[in-house]
Amino acid sequence: MPKNGFNVAQALSQAVQQPLLEYIPGICALKYDGELWVFVDNPEITSPLSIKAALDSYEANLPDDVSAVYFVLSYWIPEDNEKIPLALGLSAVSVRFALRKLLDLPSTFDSSQEASIHEALSAIQLLNVSPIRMTLVGGNAIHADASKQLVELIQIPRTSGDGLVFIEAEAGRGKTILLASVAQRMRDDKSGKLPIFIPLRKLPLESGVAWESITRLIGIVGEGSDRLIRAVKAGLVTIFLDGIDEVAGRYDKNLIRDLLQLMTDQLGSKESVVILSGRRTEARHLNPDKWRIYSIELPDLSSDDFKRYTGAILDGLIQQRKHLVEVPIEYLELMGNRPADGQVSREREEIIEWILKVFPEVGKEPSLFFVQGLAAIAIGRRAGNRAALRTQDSKPYFPPVSDVCLSAAVFACIRECSKVDDIASSEYSVKNQMQVLQGLAAIASAPTLGNIPTPNELVPKIFQVDPVNSPEVNVAIIRQNAKHALLYAAEAAGGYRPQFLSDWIRCSLITQLLKYDTPLASLSRDDILKLAVSAERARYTFDVLLPSALNDDPVQAEWLEAFRSAIASGFESASANQWVLRASLGDERFSTLVDNPLPLAEITDVEFSGFSINAELSGNDFFLDGSLFVNSLVSNVSLRSVSMRGVVFTNCDISNLKLLDCEGPITFEECTFNNLQVRNTKSSDKPALTFESCSFLGSENRLKQDGPAYGADDYAPVVVFKSCFTEGDVESILSGVWAGNKKPLGGISKIETRSESKAETCLRRALRTFFPSHIGSGSSPQARRYIRLSALGRGSMPLGSPGQERLQQIFETVGFTTGGRSDHLYGPWSGVAGASASGLDLRNELVDFLLDTTKQGPNVQKMIGKIEQYFDVD
Repeated sequence: MPKNGFNVAQALSQAVQQPLLEYIPGICALKYDGELWVFVDNPEITSPLSIKAALDSYEANLPDDVSAVYFVLSYWIPEDNEKIPLALGLSAVSVRFALRKLLDLPSTFDSSQEASIHEALSAIQLLNVSPIRMTLVGGNAIHADASKQLVELIQIPRTSGDGLVFIEAEAGRGKTILLASVAQRMRDDKSGKLPIFIPLRKLPLESGVAWESITRLIGIVGEGSDRLIRAVKAGLVTIFLDGIDEVAGRYDKNLIRDLLQLMTDQLGSKESVVILSGRRTEARHLNPDKWRIYSIELPDLSSDDFKRYTGAILDGLIQQRKHLVEVPIEYLELMGNRPADGQVSREREEIIEWILKVFPEVGKEPSLFFVQGLAAIAIGRRAGNRAALRTQDSKPYFPPVSDVCLSAAVFACIRECSKVDDIASSEYSVKNQMQVLQGLAAIASAPTLGNIPTPNELVPKIFQVDPVNSPEVNVAIIRQNAKHALLYAAEAAGGYRPQFLSDWIRCSLITQLLKYDTPLASLSRDDILKLAVSAERARYTFDVLLPSALNDDPVQAEWLEAFRSAIASGFESASANQWVLRASLGDERFSTLVDNPLPLAEITDVEFSGFSINAELSGNDFFLDGSLFVNSLVSNVSLRSVSMRGVVFTNCDISNLKLLDCEGPITFEECTFNNLQVRNTKSSDKPALTFESCSFLGSENRLKQDGPAYGADDYAPVVVFKSCFTEGDVESILSGVWAGNKKPLGGISKIETRSESKAETCLRRALRTFFPSHIGSGSSPQARRYIRLSALGRGSMPLGSPGQERLQQIFETVGFTTGGRSDHLYGPWSGVAGASASGLDLRNELVDFLLDTTKQGPNVQKMIGKIEQYFDVD
């Protein structure tokens, strides 16, 4: 183990709090619990045979109270047995053996670690595919092989306490597979630090925030828990803590914050290596001075890596779909019921190309889940030549995102049918599995476990099994559910709260609960709907899957009533879900006024494009972090103590907006204000408020800072103005003893710097739906591949602007297209439109125009010319 000069003996002495003794000159030892551990740090001693041949050189007088001597061979990497007898009372052992023994790890440690890692990797192991190669981004560098780089981060010597590493990615993007595969790689290596993999999703609800609660998951309690902390801080153990966003199956901001603080305080040292995974939401709570934050990116869809990965998954599914399976009637159109045949095998390459073609539009990330869903659809359509993968005009068939998710779930259930014990084979049908999974998804997502059925109540009723009279059948079903390919299982207070391997699967099942009248034990339809709309961690349901399943239909009246009931009951998750669904569908299809956000509701990372938002957004103590308001009218809104970290307003007309004691940083780009009141903004980043190319109309706009924005010891400018205009007095717009801005104010004047025609303003604002935000300081806007047609021309547009249909026609004249998913408009740079060189040139031309409206290329001029026809010329 002594890589890079690491001293194993000294680190173990620190961990077990026992002094080192001199065994013989130049060789140290550790006496612990009647046993003597002799550390042989000699590059020539690489095996038990080596130490046995040189045993005379290691003879010494032993204390009377020593019953056994272990020679710890630092340069021995065993292939199998890690303890080899040398003579009576003498043994040669590996460093890993010494670590497990001296740290008093339980006898079940190795088997439980193997089981946890196997469970984490089961999704890819079932298909016999290797983990996809991911990119690690952070530390001002991009590393092409995330797994390799993470191993290097673990192995390099710690000198400055930079071994606290946070791996950031949204759900389903491979965090668990990355951490589990690296932990397994370290276990297989049998040298270096001892890896310990802990899935935090299994942390019990009643545990609270304590290190002992975490170590109990791997069987370590009492003094062993403290000893493990010392081992981590000494550099002997690498801890992999997977999924802080999944703690106890629900998201609790205070619990997450306390856990992060606990890990920082108790595990941090100059030798520590702790790998923690979570989402961007959790990363916001980290101290960047103590944690290194990395994000992971899956391979580019055009890469050979992704194509090989797709082919391997398809091959695995073809093998598993060789036999006839009864598919429920409600999934026949989606999956078919024919086994994979010669037709499918002959068209393997065509299927792979189809998956790669449609993936950018219907695959939300290049993950196993979406590849598997598309492959399942392709097999179902091509088996027996049931349906084509291309339309009559030779365009690819684009399945709805909700169908891709469902197909992955149904296919997993088909596989499970072949695994259940024969005694329960008739009951364990695909239909019953899908129904019980919907119930388990509701339980897994419930804001509270009160008044809802437990899995043990749900399962017998759905599978129609009497646990008393048919105990063998019931046990077989319960055992298979515990091993189900879609599920994890975690213990919770008062019972068992299921957890899903993929949030996309869980959210697609919640979507099914909303769409169909699925019976769940004794719950009424109203109770089920209230449970579904209150689902926690259900962004995918209300932002993507439900809108996809609805097509053009409006929100159903029973869902609206369920929202009202859940919000009236105080479920902040229902409040957040309602706002997310509104943002996704638009007011035309949402068809009713939303409720004001409840305190603690997380309306985060949501985009409101082309909305008219009024007093219904007013509230206090909720979260808007990362949300984006584009081309919207915002009026008569009052927010107090609302977290608005990273919120951006772009091209918005804002009137009578009050932001009191809110948390930033908040950015306003190309906005118009009338009676804006901002007081006492707080922020961990500078500046707290940014106004770029904004116009302050009238004389009632006020920004006031009476208290510290960045902390009592940090006096710095709160506001930055860039190319702004005001009709009122420049110096009166900003006041307060903590404002920190020098007078006269810079970046704002009474001279309007922007002069553009209504047609130019119309085009600029219409384009913002495709280019909503910036990446990094001063960089170009981010280009989307497509938008929903309903967002085009909606919201804050000049009076007389062409409507959505006319703007669509104008956009189509320069290469935009409606091909692909229905009711979407695709940019010429997207895969659906061909991603041609001319399409990329147009994207660059439009970006130049957005950055400077005086820069008008031929296509921009053409679009402006067509838009001008809709405005009256005086």
